[in-house]
Parts: sequence; structure tokens; C-alpha cells
Amino acid sequence: MSSAAALAVTLGAATLAGAAPATAAPVGCRPAYPYPGGVVTYCSGGTGEHRALCIYWESQTRWTNYGAWVPAKKPSTAWCPPASLIGGGVEVRD
Repeated sequence: MSSAAALAVTLGAATLAGAAPATAAPVGCRPAYPYPGGVVTYCSGGTGEHRALCIYWESQTRWTNYGAWVPAKKPSTAWCPPASLIGGGVEVRD
């Protein structure tokens, strides 16, 4: 691996997706909130997997529901009680 490639990996440069190794975490991931209490995530590239996270409050406790692990370019959905939803996110793995 060249020193420039090593530096790009160290810095987490997602712009090198074309030169990514055979196994790489998904890139271009984003959460969306298309339904009350629903979080859908989508990643535009990479070869790893991702899943949606739905974060909510219940009985003064913060909870997280997880969607299924899916490959990049496929959606993952997680559900929460709509009135308790406080946010969402995406988790990735190689």
C-alpha cells in the first residue's frame, strides 16, 4: 500500500471508494424518517453491511432499537414508539 493510500485510510477518506479493498465498510450512509416512529438507512457504496438505529425515551430510560444487518445499496428499517422517538442513525461493519 502506498503512503498516500495509507494516509487516506488513516484519515477515513471515503472519497477513495473506487480504490477500496475487497472488504470495506459501507459509505454514503444516511438515515431518513419516512414514517412516524420509523428510521430507514441506506448506504450508496462499499461492500460491508449497515443497520438502522431508532433511539427513543421510555420511562425515563433511553432505548435503541436496531434494524437488520443488510448489504450496502439495500435499506434497513428500525421502529420506535412514534411519540418517544428522539433520533436515529446508522451503524456499519466490514
